[in-house]
Amino acid sequence: MLLIDGFVHRSALSEILSRWMVDKPAPGDVMRLKTIVNFNSYVARLWIDWFARDVLKSFHGVEPVRYSVRLKGQLKDFIVAHPQYTNPRIEEMLQHYCRFPEDFYRDTPIDGAIYVNGEGEEARFVGSSRIKRFRRIAEKGSRRIIDFMLGRIRANADVLAEERARSMGISKDQLITPQEMMVEEFNHAERRLLKSIKQGTIQSELPELEIPDVAGVKMIVEPDDFGGFRDLLSAMPGVEIVEEEHHVGNYNGINLKLCYQLPRERLLAESPPDSFLRVMTFRGFDQATVADTYRAFVESAEDTVRLEMIISSFEELLESEIGRSMHEERVRVQRSHLDYNGHLATNVRYFMDFVLNLCRAPACPDLAEVPIKLWVKYMPDTHERVVRNLYVPEEFFFDTAGAPSLSPPVCGLDRRAETDRDGTNT
Repeated sequence: MLLIDGFVHRSALSEILSRWMVDKPAPGDVMRLKTIVNFNSYVARLWIDWFARDVLKSFHGVEPVRYSVRLKGQLKDFIVAHPQYTNPRIEEMLQHYCRFPEDFYRDTPIDGAIYVNGEGEEARFVGSSRIKRFRRIAEKGSRRIIDFMLGRIRANADVLAEERARSMGISKDQLITPQEMMVEEFNHAERRLLKSIKQGTIQSELPELEIPDVAGVKMIVEPDDFGGFRDLLSAMPGVEIVEEEHHVGNYNGINLKLCYQLPRERLLAESPPDSFLRVMTFRGFDQATVADTYRAFVESAEDTVRLEMIISSFEELLESEIGRSMHEERVRVQRSHLDYNGHLATNVRYFMDFVLNLCRAPACPDLAEVPIKLWVKYMPDTHERVVRNLYVPEEFFFDTAGAPSLSPPVCGLDRRAETDRDGTNT
């Protein structure tokens, strides 16, 4: 279902997610899921950093200095304080940033690093690396699933319209449909899709939806130097340029999609540090076996991963961080413009958020059922309760009155047959 191309064991992760979407968890799924997501989170930090350093050292001829960043303000402050050159537009951006720093989303979390050549006043930003945080992976995965679901609903609605046109003895192109009927046909088509999810019949039809750009790097390369940089990158062992895309407009830069040979032996030689062991212990792993699990995870991983490289000039870097194409503004606009926002789309977001919260929560037994079902209507309070229970189970709370809990039966569960809302028998 979802192939996170910056992860290893991505096919196994995709298989689990496709089953959970139709509420078919299997024994051992929880720990398999937690292993894939958590170990990838650690492994990706290593290989993306090694890759970035190797490229920058080859291009500049010197080993860059690496600084960890946890907030976008750290990156923005550095590039503003250390401009590589200036012109009227750069001066305008720098002055605006220094005058109104609160306008630039400086507290946005980031999981990454910046790479610097030189020291003190001569220090210059030459590149950065980052992996997407859990929330952004969930958001991106949700959007891909929702786009697929919307396509299915629209296709079902077209079938309904064709059936109606055929019954009237006309072609679909000749059909004039009132707005109210179009809405009803869309809702009917949505109910058909929900039924196929509920019954599990959609599972075999789920395509592989790739989630790119989970791991990425940004390199500062001025336009006159791009040809030489690209030649250098093409000649690097274990690196393949899969796609090259040039952007012109508010955002000017080059996006390269790369296939990278996983540095397996180097990863195996890198023993997980104590800080990683502490995190994994909190998340439900046996500390005594983490090292062996890590080795087995790396040894059985796919041979390659994919990443995205953004190449821009220093001026265009400033535009993307504090100027006309500021990344945070683009994300905010993207979140506010959704083609489809019905309860199915909302449930997909709840589902992905639950899955990734489960991966970083303390120990959790196998699930008898997935608590977020795509065909059930929920209030946001339900999702908040489900996620909270991953960290503080409800048995830790108590009823001050000491009264027993009431679990009323759901009406009609013992009925032998029912007519579903799409007119078919279940």
